[in-house]
Amino acid sequence: MYKLYLWLIAVVIASIMALTATGQPLIYTIAASVTGILLTVMAYMAVHKPLKSIKNGLYLLQEQDFSSRLRLTGQRDADKVVTLFNSLMSAMKNERLKQQEQSRLLSMLIEASPMGIAICNFDDIIINRNKAYTQIVSDNLESQILNLNDDEVRIIRTDNSQVFRCSKLWFMDTGFRRRFILVELMTEEILRAEKQMFSRIVRTIGHEVNNTMGSVVSVLDTLKTIHSSENYIEQTIDSSSASCMNLAEFVKGYSSLVKLPEPVPEPVDLNYMIQQMQPTLCAMMPRNITLSIHPNPEAVIKQIDDMLIPRVISNIVKNSIESIADRPDGAIDITVNSHGLEITDNGAGISAKAAEQLFTPFFSTKRPDRGLGLMLVADILRAHKATFSLSTDPNTKLTTFTINMH
Repeated sequence: MYKLYLWLIAVVIASIMALTATGQPLIYTIAASVTGILLTVMAYMAVHKPLKSIKNGLYLLQEQDFSSRLRLTGQRDADKVVTLFNSLMSAMKNERLKQQEQSRLLSMLIEASPMGIAICNFDDIIINRNKAYTQIVSDNLESQILNLNDDEVRIIRTDNSQVFRCSKLWFMDTGFRRRFILVELMTEEILRAEKQMFSRIVRTIGHEVNNTMGSVVSVLDTLKTIHSSENYIEQTIDSSSASCMNLAEFVKGYSSLVKLPEPVPEPVDLNYMIQQMQPTLCAMMPRNITLSIHPNPEAVIKQIDDMLIPRVISNIVKNSIESIADRPDGAIDITVNSHGLEITDNGAGISAKAAEQLFTPFFSTKRPDRGLGLMLVADILRAHKATFSLSTDPNTKLTTFTINMH
């Protein structure tokens, strides 16, 4: 429409110039001028409406308001622009809703995932963590994960016997690497596999050793009867028999772990249980070690097996005594708290490397022990669904076994 107005204005201007040049009466020139002014106003209106619509559209785009629409102007050219703009706004709104829905579903999926997920910014600082990550990843574990190389996957054991598969991966974001972390708790899976392996080995060794030792001891008894008058030979036979019995007892110790009974939980006051154990624990103490027991002022009732948990405490205290060894100022403290127990000693402590392998089959820092004590402790506590940890404080150098019972 504005093109027609422009042509008419051009014609009017040409007419005014012709009337002036030919000396026509002034009234014609005035009429032509008025017509030109009216056409100019109409042309302005024809151009103004589309420009106003474009201005409003730019404002909506700037504010990212994809829900609003432009009104039709009644002018064909302007309405073409308005119709195109409105269709683009509808498409952009639908795309935004689609992306928001996908983002919402992805966020809900990440949050509900049993795998710990964390996202870093471009400076490798974690800015987002899902619920699982917050629950299973400690500060110490997180620092180990952040030290992984890109695309590295590592199995990490913590000092509380938990096993994690940790991955540090990345994706490209605006031309830069953006790293993210995946953490999967594998404790139950790993422990189940280790337990099956341990049980299979123990059963095989126990069967072979018991059969072999039975025959050997029988032969040694026969030889002892034959050489009863020869003291040197009899002593040698007795020594060999004792070695066979020690080996049988050694295998029996492992077999007892495989046959560990299921706990029978019942309400037990930890203060009372420790009080009942105090005479036995004191009898275990050498002269260089002092035992201190700190009960909780309030009753601490836990659902535990009162036959198995005392075995746990005795084994932990035994390990503390062996760790202190000949230190003249040895001290062991047993503290009852609202969560369970803490047993602290001032012994040799546990190195970071040893802490990663604690509670695993056949691992021990003391060769004669073969790891039986901590394996027994771990199996009983896991059967109680308790969480536990064993670590040495780098500042105080005190070693604490912490037990949290539900």
